[in-house]
Amino acid sequence: MPRKKFTHQLKDVAELLSVADAVVDRDPSLTYFRQSITYQPFVSGAVVLLCARFEEFLRDVVTYALDQYASSSPQILLSELPEELQLHIVQQNINVALQNKRHGVSRDNSVRLAETLMIARHYVADRIWSDHAIDTGGNPGPDTVKDLLRLVGIKDPWKRINQEFSSTFAAPEIPGLPGRVIRSPREELARIVRARNSIAHSGAGVSLSSAEVRLDMHFLMHLSGIIYDQLRSEVTAYAISLGRTPAPWNQ
Repeated sequence: MPRKKFTHQLKDVAELLSVADAVVDRDPSLTYFRQSITYQPFVSGAVVLLCARFEEFLRDVVTYALDQYASSSPQILLSELPEELQLHIVQQNINVALQNKRHGVSRDNSVRLAETLMIARHYVADRIWSDHAIDTGGNPGPDTVKDLLRLVGIKDPWKRINQEFSSTFAAPEIPGLPGRVIRSPREELARIVRARNSIAHSGAGVSLSSAEVRLDMHFLMHLSGIIYDQLRSEVTAYAISLGRTPAPWNQ
């Protein structure tokens, strides 16, 4: 499930930060390296990986929300969804089906047309399908969060996130990190993504400590919970409004 998967994947980020800490502390286990190593590449790698994991979470959780529409009882039909969401599902799936290449591999015309025909069959049957409906465009930033949540029907996502965040977030006690107040979750997410972009697109390092990235991990875990809860609330309310029994949600 989306949140459990995200939590599990963050262990990789934590391991990179642990290596960075070991370098700083001159852990004896690292003495076998002939050349001198520094902690900064590990911290930079952790920032990039953290953003990649959060981006994957966004795709997973919104796709899961679409699947929950289809899992309601009786099943919600494609034509019963908000018009913007209907159009997005159809258009995005067709765009992906017609791609000349996927993951850098050329696709035969017969494969592309067969996939497009399958999508047409889903449409004629009035079925919701989420296979390729969600695309982050390689950007897990605030605008992507807003657009994806609005797509599912949440009118003002960041207003609702701010309200929930201000009443539930508490920064953990992290050794080596003085207390820091996060006043705007939107700006905090934008800062993390900017750091990722600086590393990934220019090769520049970031002046962050492992403690600061651990706080970023905690922040994104909390943000992911709020996003999950908002989607669950919206999809459940919509199903009830149509006289359906909502599908149960799993973390």
